[in-house]
Amino acid sequence: MLTSWRELFRSMARNKSMSISLVVTMSVSLLLASLGLLMQMQADRTENFYGDKLQIQVNLCTDNSPAATCVGGVANDAQKAAVQEALETNSEVKSFEVRSPADLFDRARQTLGTSETGRKQLETISPDSFPESYLVTLNDPQESASITSQVSGLDGVGSVTSLRELLGPLFTFLDNMKFAALGVSLLLIVAAILQVSNTIRMTAFARRREIGIMRLVGASSWHIQLPFVLESLLAALLSAALAALGLGAFVYFVVYRYLRTSLGELTTWVRWNEAIFVMGITTVLALALALIPTLVMTRKYLDV
Repeated sequence: MLTSWRELFRSMARNKSMSISLVVTMSVSLLLASLGLLMQMQADRTENFYGDKLQIQVNLCTDNSPAATCVGGVANDAQKAAVQEALETNSEVKSFEVRSPADLFDRARQTLGTSETGRKQLETISPDSFPESYLVTLNDPQESASITSQVSGLDGVGSVTSLRELLGPLFTFLDNMKFAALGVSLLLIVAAILQVSNTIRMTAFARRREIGIMRLVGASSWHIQLPFVLESLLAALLSAALAALGLGAFVYFVVYRYLRTSLGELTTWVRWNEAIFVMGITTVLALALALIPTLVMTRKYLDV
């Protein structure tokens, strides 16, 4: 075993540049893969956070509503009753609640009052600036077309807003970031596999005389393979550690120091336990990326 470790360090010293480039390539690919997995967890968290909150909001007419259904001004009792009946009879509607202008103003005050810009905006509005609204919860938040088309043409309805559509850019951003990270990671993983194979081929060629002598004196295949396996194992563990360090920096500086403090009310953000779980997955991936090609290629190139 001691001889194998000597062979390991001697081989790494001979192929220093190849070893460094292999570790860098694997570290970057693993970091991007871990970021992609973390983005997937964040998308799932956001979806679960909103859940039934991905509602539609039916805003009734006010004196200033420009919609063609608001020619009579503020919605009257008969128009409100027609809207409520449409909501009650639509099979896509799970429930709905009425929000008065005062309720909407209070919610705006809670949201905008946390920043200086928001407080300045509050000075320009009052409860009269908001319409009476129905906040509608759907059985399936993704199926809002039917109820939207049904109520948007009713007299007294000024507008229909889908909260899911408003949050669409957030989900799109998370999906794009996830697929971009995983896509680039896949390319780099292929590059890492090719680099592992090329490193083994070059090392085996450089040591072909030594390997031939070991064969002649009866050394087993595993004894000859072991330095290569240890070298790949060491590179995989070092790459996984660097990727975990990068992911930890991302979670600390981006998630905890920025997102959770600046956008904490937007959704629930990933936590350290999820980041640690992703680190474990990428460590297993690193071992597989290093050891599988090594075992395959050593069988091919060390058969002398």
